[in-house]
Amino acid sequence: MTTRRRQRDPFTRTVVRLPERDLAASILHLAAPLIEPLGVSPPADDVRRKVDLAVSVWNAHVAASPLWGDPRPKALSDLRKAMCAKRAPPELTDAFEVLSARWRKELSLDPRLVGAWSLEVKETGGHRLVCEMALPDGVEAQIPPPAEKRIAIGGQFLDEAKIRLDATSYLSFPVQSHRGLVDSNGIATIHAKMPTVLQLFAEGRIPPVGGTPVEVMVGGKPLGAMVLSGVRCISNGGHHDVAELVFRPATADASDTSSTVTSVGAQHAFRRP
Repeated sequence: MTTRRRQRDPFTRTVVRLPERDLAASILHLAAPLIEPLGVSPPADDVRRKVDLAVSVWNAHVAASPLWGDPRPKALSDLRKAMCAKRAPPELTDAFEVLSARWRKELSLDPRLVGAWSLEVKETGGHRLVCEMALPDGVEAQIPPPAEKRIAIGGQFLDEAKIRLDATSYLSFPVQSHRGLVDSNGIATIHAKMPTVLQLFAEGRIPPVGGTPVEVMVGGKPLGAMVLSGVRCISNGGHHDVAELVFRPATADASDTSSTVTSVGAQHAFRRP
C-alpha cells in the first residue's frame, strides 16, 4: 500500500505567528548539548560542525512537521538514515537522537527554516550566530498590527481572541473590528464583536459588572486596573452584533460621569450613551 503526499491547494495559505525568541538563539539552544562538552574555549571548526548538525536536524524536522499542512518527510528520513546507519559513528547517531528529542520537546512549534548562516566563535568561549530565516512553501508569517490600533482586556488582544467553530477551525475578528475611546476622566468605552466578548467572558478575562479590576489597554496605551461598569448590545443587523463595554479606573469616583471623549486607535468615533 502506498500513500501520495497531499498537494497544497494553491488558493490556500497557512499563517503562523513567529516565536519571540531570535532564530539564532533557538539554534544555539538546540545545539547546546553538543557544544557544551567541547569545553570553555573549543576550536572554532568543532563548534561549527555541531551547529551544522543542529541546523540540519532543525530544518529536516520543520519540513516534516504536519502542522503547516504540507509535511515533507524525505529530508528527515534521509538524514536519519545517514546519521543512524549501522556504519555511522556512534557519536553521530547519539547527536541525531539528542537533537531530535530536544526539538520535539521544546521547539516543535517553531515554523522557521534556517537559510544561510555564519558563526563567530570568540576566544572567550562565546558564540555569535547569524542566520537567515525562511518559511515552508505556502506558510506566511503573521505580522501583528501596529500597537496604536490594538485593544487588550485582561492581557488578551481582541484581534487575537479565537472562538472555536468546530474541532479544527476558529473564528476571529481583525483589529479594525474593535474600537476604543478614552475620555478625559480615564473612562474607556470599547466596542467589540459579541463573539469576542463572549469568549473573553468565558475565559475569565472580562469580569462581571462591578467585579474584580482587570488590566485594559487601548491604542497601545496601558490604562491600568479598570472595573467594568456597563455592558450594552449594539445591533449589527443580527450578524455578529457589537458589545459596548464601559470600563472605569479602579480608583475613580463612580459618580463622575462627565465624558469629554477623544478617539484612540479608532477609525470611526462613536458616543458613549
